Amino acid sequence: MKHLRYVWLVLALLLGRMPSTAQEETFPTSTFSLYAGPSWYVGKLLGITRQADTYRNDLRKGIAWEADYWYTGSRSSEKAVKVGPGIIYQGGLYKAVHEEGADKIGMHYLALQVGVFFFHKHGLWQVAAGPGYQIYKDKSVVYGKPRDVSMNKLAFNLSGGGEYFLSRHWGISARLNWILSSSNAYSVGYHGKRWQVDDPQTGGGYFGQLSLLFGVDYHF
Repeated sequence: MKHLRYVWLVLALLLGRMPSTAQEETFPTSTFSLYAGPSWYVGKLLGITRQADTYRNDLRKGIAWEADYWYTGSRSSEKAVKVGPGIIYQGGLYKAVHEEGADKIGMHYLALQVGVFFFHKHGLWQVAAGPGYQIYKDKSVVYGKPRDVSMNKLAFNLSGGGEYFLSRHWGISARLNWILSSSNAYSVGYHGKRWQVDDPQTGGGYFGQLSLLFGVDYHF
């Protein structure tokens, strides 16, 4: 019996040192997301084919799409606050037509990010920011002839959103993303020629995108 008590004592010590099932559980460390939704051109409209207020208002309404990758690192509980790096791509399209022509503005933004993630049992909240590069192209038409305007600039974005977990690996989310850049000039191509134009009124201004995006997330 004395030896049996020693055996039980050794087993108790070993079991006490072993992590529980909950402690052993780990969660995905990376997330890939795809989004789409309405977007609004914010700031100054430079180089467009018409300056009327009604036309400018129409041109500001568009659509956006986005792809994100995030690394949040390891965690062993459902509730946690994590800080992790990421990378995002967002594209946007804004277009309008008038009697003498049309504008079709496309913007493509690629950026590195730092995100803060607030995990809970059924989902997460996130805020993020980072610097990037925005490619701006206006494929316009004036009196039936093609015309293009470009402004490729450094940019910065701020975003926030939330996700609801459908399963261990899948979720659905909503995200608000604000991309901001500035320019004091733009390049114009028309009739086979290209030249640089300085904004004659204010010397330039800020421009960018404000997008409300809805998407699906895969955690791995």
